[in-house]
Amino acid sequence: MERENILEKFSDFFNEFYKDELMEIFSENKKYLKVDFSLLDKFDVDLTDYLLENPEETIGIAEDALKQIDTGVVDAKIRVRFYNLPESKEIRIRNVRSEHIGKMIVVDGMVKRASEVRPEVSEAIFQCLECDSKLTIIQTERMLKAPLECENPACGNRKAFKLAGQKLYDARWLAVEEPFEITEGERPSDLRIYLKEDLTSPKMQNKTEPGNRIKIVGILKELPKRVKGTPSRQMEIYLEANHVESVEIEWEELDITAENEQKILELANDPEIYSKLMNSIAPAIYGLEEIKEAIALQLFGGETHIQKDRSRVRGTIHVLLVGDPSCLIADERVVMSDGTILKIGKMGSRHLENINYKVHMGMGRNAGKTNRFHIYRKQPILEIITETGKSIRGTYNQPVLVQKDTKQKWKRLDEIKLGDKVRVLSKIDCRKKRLVKTNWIDYPYYHKSWHIKVPEFVDDELASLFGYIIADGWITKTRVGFVVNKDEQDIVPKINKIFKNYFDAPVGVYMHKRASPKVTYYGVNRGHIAKLLSFLNEKRVPDFIFQSRDSVVASFLRWLYEGDGTVFSKGRGRLSVSLKSTSIELLRDVQMSLLRFGIHSRILWEGTLRSAVIKGRKIVSKPAGSLMIRRSESIIKFGSHIGFVSEKKNQKLKVAVKYAKSHVHRIHKELTEKVVKINRLQSQDVFDIEVPKYHRFVANGIVVHNTAKSVLMKVVSGLIPRGRYVSGKGVTGAGLTATVVKDEEFLGGWVLEAGALVMTNRSLCAIDEFEKIERTDQVALHEMMEQQTISIAKANIIATLPAMTTILAGGNPKLGRFDPYLPIKEQIDIPETILSRFDLKFALRDIPNPDTDAKVTEHILLSRHFGGVESEPVINNDLYKKYVAYARKNCHPKLSREAADEIKQFYLSLRERSGEDSPIAITPRQYEALIRMAEASAKIQLRNEVIKEDALRAITLMKASLRQFGFEHETGMIDIDRAEGARATAAQRSKIRIVLDVLDELTAVYGKEIPIDEIVKKVKEQGVENPEDILRKMQQEGIIYSPKVDFYSKVK
Repeated sequence: MERENILEKFSDFFNEFYKDELMEIFSENKKYLKVDFSLLDKFDVDLTDYLLENPEETIGIAEDALKQIDTGVVDAKIRVRFYNLPESKEIRIRNVRSEHIGKMIVVDGMVKRASEVRPEVSEAIFQCLECDSKLTIIQTERMLKAPLECENPACGNRKAFKLAGQKLYDARWLAVEEPFEITEGERPSDLRIYLKEDLTSPKMQNKTEPGNRIKIVGILKELPKRVKGTPSRQMEIYLEANHVESVEIEWEELDITAENEQKILELANDPEIYSKLMNSIAPAIYGLEEIKEAIALQLFGGETHIQKDRSRVRGTIHVLLVGDPSCLIADERVVMSDGTILKIGKMGSRHLENINYKVHMGMGRNAGKTNRFHIYRKQPILEIITETGKSIRGTYNQPVLVQKDTKQKWKRLDEIKLGDKVRVLSKIDCRKKRLVKTNWIDYPYYHKSWHIKVPEFVDDELASLFGYIIADGWITKTRVGFVVNKDEQDIVPKINKIFKNYFDAPVGVYMHKRASPKVTYYGVNRGHIAKLLSFLNEKRVPDFIFQSRDSVVASFLRWLYEGDGTVFSKGRGRLSVSLKSTSIELLRDVQMSLLRFGIHSRILWEGTLRSAVIKGRKIVSKPAGSLMIRRSESIIKFGSHIGFVSEKKNQKLKVAVKYAKSHVHRIHKELTEKVVKINRLQSQDVFDIEVPKYHRFVANGIVVHNTAKSVLMKVVSGLIPRGRYVSGKGVTGAGLTATVVKDEEFLGGWVLEAGALVMTNRSLCAIDEFEKIERTDQVALHEMMEQQTISIAKANIIATLPAMTTILAGGNPKLGRFDPYLPIKEQIDIPETILSRFDLKFALRDIPNPDTDAKVTEHILLSRHFGGVESEPVINNDLYKKYVAYARKNCHPKLSREAADEIKQFYLSLRERSGEDSPIAITPRQYEALIRMAEASAKIQLRNEVIKEDALRAITLMKASLRQFGFEHETGMIDIDRAEGARATAAQRSKIRIVLDVLDELTAVYGKEIPIDEIVKKVKEQGVENPEDILRKMQQEGIIYSPKVDFYSKVK
């Protein structure tokens, strides 16, 4: 289209539809005109098509058209802002491509980072230093552009110019991230947004602060990416905004149809609605009724109340879950991302040690990065064994990935039933190429004849020696020995050569008094070699092999099978390659190693002892078993990648491979295996690794998860629009709250970046490992959990961000398991000022109880083993989310007098029990929490009035929470100080007062320095047990001090 034609069309359009608005804009000195794109589209389709394809040119012409309209204002410069574009132009940020560059598009997202508003040059006036001529250059690039040549024909200067003047406008950069409900668990993509002129006004600045959701109409542009100051071939893209509108973060975003609404109303009138909502939260996790009820109330939330002084009383309900750790025993084999294997107990040496491994997660080639190592002492252990003999041994609440039909979900070990299918790996791809160092050292010798060579690396030949000694060898303090069958003597020269080349030691033949005529005994008499190879006595696949490349592993297995392996090739049903051993863990090690080559195997284990009389001697054999390779495709792979060493066994293998090749009907690639056995084992030390973001890894070929508590929290975060699950240590650089970061290259210096709590404003944030959050975040949490805002002042950036976020926090006890006899402050590393802001606190514990266990097992047997179907959520996730959204949008209950009196009576009754010396049972903070929970209960039934039933439900939950964390076993009473993490409980304060009276009494006798023995004696006479602990605590609190050994004095 021609420029004049476009200009004329816009003039007609503005005169017809926007004449009055333009007069108002000019009279009020506004800087922009908002134009409805759909109205323009009805006026002229060709014009809107041209606008979408050539937006920069067309918008410029439209603004020129405004100047031609007779408004009585001279040189008015009005920007045209288009909105209400067709849905076809709304592009997901992750789908923005080079084809969109130069076009007008619409994106929707959450503001993640925002720069300060700063002036930029729109027009630069340069003065020629040769002739003093002035040139005006329009600035459209990021860098200031100078004239190439003086416009004076008589001058022609191309070098000497100086900046003589400039015109400025305000500008701001944003980083916008995809909304959570769009990404649905995917990693959200982001896009830079460029705002200028009226789009940076104070009003608009508030709308575009981090944490706000906005919709942007703009022109996609490119910018050369700079690498160390030099332009790169790769381009950065950004959206130059033409129009920005705030998208309210409200629950009505969900599309609730008339059918949905009818179903919601039916559920609200169902008398069983509370139990249905509870049972629909993580139905795979059995029990936890009180916790699930608390979470249900948390999702619906109470009402925010604005006081007369404009202060805000929050309606969000914060819940803390403290759970025992989910861990594995030290021997469990963790698969690394490169295909090597490391036992979990060797991934660290101390509790909370920082570690850095990349682990396989059972998610293709995606690697998870570990960051923390955990050790917990003496935990009860549960073992599950699959149909092929794989096993997992861990704490009762250790989750594994279970598949039913086409769906996958996490189940704790104590929830696994016989017949459950757990997710396994069918192959482990190894990408390692380098050899593993032995790190062996040589020692000085008394005689040169004792000297040996010490190999530096574990290569194929040294690995073969490891394999054969494990199979048919042994090691004493001074000798490495092995046996070889008479008809397999062709392997002896190969073994001799390895000892000569790698250790420079000869192999000798020796006689054994009970030797069988079918075998020959060999040995190497070198104490140093025996010491270096002593680890082979364990009869396990060595860590050297687990850490090695495929060729080394294949060589090890070849010689291991040479020693203890056999081949059966007698036709269909009698075709197999097997490995015998009295160590089931060796068989499992080998089973894992065979997965390197995609070889499927199955362990057949006989756990019984057998006895026989041989030559008059009674021989009792150990439990033994075999690792069987029976599938045709696996036997072919064994022949191709591993094989045997001796000619005899290789000939048998060739026959088996030939038969297998003629009988391969289908390729098996199982991703699940049935659980066939469950064992309770003795308590052991257990270990865990943190894998931020994904919280999963592969152990023993089975996909496992960090914790069942994490599973519950992850499920809950998915039941609410924009809900988010994060780890206390695994959050973004902005942490949980907000921070100021430096981005010189793109955003132009210090910018504000929103954290998880700001990004989940008016939603829920599930924070696992809450005790590990950064101290800087803990300070900001004080404000956020009560005032629902986050304030930040750093690098000249001062902002207050909205954070009306509900927190569901999870933490692990310091001592490994929750102890009901210890105050919460001594069990979890969370400041008392934050602990007191949680409305409810619960402990997820596994306590053996005959009655409860009987009910659980009966439930499992009836519903899962004898024809029953595993429970599905009564309300599916999609309807659950819409139910919550509908209630929060349409229901705003008021407290009835009856409900208020019930809460008041409960509160006052507990307060009346609290005397001067008695523990305080409840505070006004819990009173407000009771009101919030009662309001949430009313919302569940879509009532606009809180009734007595709601108040009683809130009181019941509060009692349950206080019983777990506030019950003082010494006094038999509720002590809120115990639950809120105060330094001293009422019982402790009473004891401290007794000790202080004793000190006053003894000061008159001994003076300032009082012997400890006398203090302890007197305090015990007052009926106080363990006075030493009280004295130690008083010293820590600074009430007393020790002037010298075994003496105490009061601090004045």
